[in-house]
Amino acid sequence: MNTIFKRILVGALVISVPVGGSIFYFTQNSESESGKNGNNTSEVDGKDGKGKDDKTNHIPTDAKDDNSHEAKIAMLKEAYDNEEVVGVVSVPGTSIDVVVVQHDDNEYYLTHNADNTEKVEGSVYLDYRVDINRGKKNIIYGHNGDNEKLNVPFSELEKYYDKSFYDSHQYITLEDEDGIGTYQIFSVYVETGSKDYMYMNFTDEAWSEHVASLKNKSLYNTNVNVDASDELLILQTCSHKEEYQKYKDRYLLVIAKRVRYE
Repeated sequence: MNTIFKRILVGALVISVPVGGSIFYFTQNSESESGKNGNNTSEVDGKDGKGKDDKTNHIPTDAKDDNSHEAKIAMLKEAYDNEEVVGVVSVPGTSIDVVVVQHDDNEYYLTHNADNTEKVEGSVYLDYRVDINRGKKNIIYGHNGDNEKLNVPFSELEKYYDKSFYDSHQYITLEDEDGIGTYQIFSVYVETGSKDYMYMNFTDEAWSEHVASLKNKSLYNTNVNVDASDELLILQTCSHKEEYQKYKDRYLLVIAKRVRYE
């Protein structure tokens, strides 16, 4: 394994601990392909985020030291008393290093932490239609704090507006009980209209066009090639960048292709 991937997969784990109380936006992320889906945007104003316990979605120290992926995820399930913990998503060099949960819809974890405490900051969670690290596309959602008043992990994704930040933070890791997928970011943009990026069912031709479209919408050229054979990971949060505030829907998408799974 070359040095960069070693550094990506075993690099320092830095945790961001959420705190409550802010105005921020969240979306019930679904799509129009089934009767269960829909896409709504709501605003939460002035909630204090207090719950029964202030247990957040960070990774317990003892879980970080376990070399077995299966044992690590099992330990996280036990730590949060939640069988819906499915993995850990990390962006090396940032505070994004957080458990990923998955419910049978895309709504529950908008307002619940990984231990099922009802709190305004919610969780980082995997789309209910996805089998983690498998299939053509993984989509992971997380709230974005407003002006750093609500400290949630995906707030750091807004740093990707800056190409220089991208240049030194190109990789995302997604760990499940079987291994770790390493993904290289190839596109960053804010979606204000189409929900096509959320679709899952494509013909081969439509999938090829879809991948090309995600690449072409990027705010800058990442010089990372992508094609229809690639498996994708999308991190989604709301955009607080001023130029997008006029839009009701404004979703910051950080999109990557899988380059390794082990």
